Amino acid sequence: MKKTRILLALIMTLVICLSFASTTLASGPPAVKEAAITKLLQVPVGTEFPVMGFIFRITPAAYNGSTVAADLLNLPIVGNTVTGTRTGQVTINMDRTTANLDSTINNVETYYQESVSLFANINFPNAGVYEYDIVEFDTTYIINSNLHEALALSTAQYRIGVWVVENANGVPVIESIGATRIVKEDGTPGSDKVNPTPGGDQVTTNYSQMTFTNRYVRTNGAPNPDNPNPQKPGVDGQDPIAPGHSTLNIVKAVTGNMGSQILPFRFALTINVPNLIPSYMLDFYKAYLVDATGVLDPTGTVNAASIGTDTSANAYKYIKFESGTALNFQLKHGQSLVFINTPVGTSYNVTETAEPGYTATVTVFTNSARKTPVNTLMVSDLVGERFNAASYVNAFGDPTPGGLNINDLPFYGLILLAVGGLVLFIVFKSRKRNKG
Repeated sequence: MKKTRILLALIMTLVICLSFASTTLASGPPAVKEAAITKLLQVPVGTEFPVMGFIFRITPAAYNGSTVAADLLNLPIVGNTVTGTRTGQVTINMDRTTANLDSTINNVETYYQESVSLFANINFPNAGVYEYDIVEFDTTYIINSNLHEALALSTAQYRIGVWVVENANGVPVIESIGATRIVKEDGTPGSDKVNPTPGGDQVTTNYSQMTFTNRYVRTNGAPNPDNPNPQKPGVDGQDPIAPGHSTLNIVKAVTGNMGSQILPFRFALTINVPNLIPSYMLDFYKAYLVDATGVLDPTGTVNAASIGTDTSANAYKYIKFESGTALNFQLKHGQSLVFINTPVGTSYNVTETAEPGYTATVTVFTNSARKTPVNTLMVSDLVGERFNAASYVNAFGDPTPGGLNINDLPFYGLILLAVGGLVLFIVFKSRKRNKG
């Protein structure tokens, strides 16, 4: 009896396994009949990236499993023919005004743009399995050195298979399409299946999962960071006389009769530069101490180890800020700290140390947009494409008098004389009426 139960259990297990296997085999290729390439472009938040074209090459890889050159002739060319080859080429153009924003995570924006359907107008010679390799080949965009920009192309690679059958009329038609990522974005081998359907599943994604990710960073600062022309921003943080020579400004002003024009106010500042393209990161970023007269020597306002000298004819001294590291510095009335090479999307945190008697008001400018002034000592914001600043105004007015000011005695005397005369007049008139 016991052996019978064990035998029945084994038979049921075998039946289930065979059933599962037959279902898997019966399912065959994935039920996908179209395919598209998706270009993902990652940029620091607020980056106005230029129009860029991304070029992809689609190369015959196998015909019914064969990689023999003669068999590969059966594979139709997909996209525009690359002269002298059987390789096809497809271009995806990206423009910030038309690209789709997919997400914003940790101050990084991701945009996407799909290609046309790759196999919509392809005629296959007969039934079979046609395989292609797809890689990103190049870009039509030429890097502009004046913008200090960098663009990293994708290293991903996909193998896409097209299962073709012949319909009742003997015409070859696509039965299904499948795609595998054979090289990941980090350059390592891969084997993960992806859904290349244009528009995605409209539930978890809105685009084909045959994606290629690029990264773009730019700095709208001095045309030549080694020979800059940093200038103090105008009143209330307006653009400097020579816009484009600064990326971030920390501005100091003091108001009130009791406010000191020579008192150094203490600050701590941390910048965090986008790390999308590691090779674009610098060891440090330059900031100059300036006032209305021009660039000042920062010696004594910051740690001496953080001071460098540029290669300009004036040999200006600057302050070195490392990304992610707080640095203390000082500003007096009328002075500014002017950065000239922080990339767009850089975040910064600046805090002023409170001074007894002073009230601090800060006006922040982000991408030339002026925000409402606030009473605070701490600012956290981002570097945009255009003018960016944290403009601190420290006010210290006349204190409420605790006694008489000797300068006001003549006025008090006149007031007392007038009041006394009025009292004597009233008393005199009152006595005169009583006698009458």
